Amino acid sequence: MRKVSGFFQNLAVVFLITLFLSVAIQIVMRNIFNAGSVVLEELARFSLVSLVFLMIPVLTIEKKQIIVDIVLIYLPASIRKVFDVFIHVLSAGFSVFILIAIAKIMENNWNVRTPAIRMPNAVFYLPVATGILFTLIGSLYQLTKILKSPKEAGK
Repeated sequence: MRKVSGFFQNLAVVFLITLFLSVAIQIVMRNIFNAGSVVLEELARFSLVSLVFLMIPVLTIEKKQIIVDIVLIYLPASIRKVFDVFIHVLSAGFSVFILIAIAKIMENNWNVRTPAIRMPNAVFYLPVATGILFTLIGSLYQLTKILKSPKEAGK
């Protein structure tokens, strides 16, 4: 899973650089040349969405999500394990729900194109669906680790 996480991190860095460059070029074009670009704006939007959704599985796989555990840290390990299982089952369920929603949206809109770049919706939603799919896989991976090892609870 570390290789998957590393791949998504590297891909997210590419989208981060693309986001930075497209916004920087927009600023220069608007302030110096008094001309904006809807293509760069759409590219920045696509890069931001891709960056966010491709980093979600990384955080899930590496257990680096923001966790409010002020109550959990005071619970016995066995009860923490129950909460950890519940959290990963809930995360997996939410991921399945989102994947079904994306599939339903794509049934009618897969060939619709974005206004400026003319990118098909299927391509636009690909990083979102991929990120959510690997979030599901990461949640199931963490769930199996918790269920196999009593030491994983609460970590």
